[in-house]
Amino acid sequence: MDPRTKTALPGYLSRTPQLKRLSDGLALFIGQIGQKQHREEPDGSLTLLGATYTKLVLLGENAEEAFADFVEGDDVVAIGSFKTRSYEHRGQKVEERQFQAVKLLFDTTRERYRVERKPRPRMEATREAPRAVGTVEFRAAQPARALALGR
Repeated sequence: MDPRTKTALPGYLSRTPQLKRLSDGLALFIGQIGQKQHREEPDGSLTLLGATYTKLVLLGENAEEAFADFVEGDDVVAIGSFKTRSYEHRGQKVEERQFQAVKLLFDTTRERYRVERKPRPRMEATREAPRAVGTVEFRAAQPARALALGR
């Protein structure tokens, strides 16, 4: 049995994400991932050469969750695969390479995050008091940002 594998695409959301509905009602998240390109110099410093951009899409419930959680500028890791989409625009055939993600995650190696989670519901009712919200901290060089996750 072969393990299931996906491609990881790290970067930052370089445009404000949009949430659209397809004709069948399915949610569609549309964004763009930017990746800064650097050259290492002989002295060890890095020179910024520019950035490359890839269209990012998510479908369904994952699209709605991503739209609620992410904004332009967030450092992210998209998990999925590259697809080529063909369509016609103003009489011209266009082939567009895009990344179709199944998951969109915060890149916790880029910024300091504090993740707060609600306690998970119990299978059976008890008289025990609810547990306090747990906190997990990820540290990097930049300022803190709190994320409330209630999944």
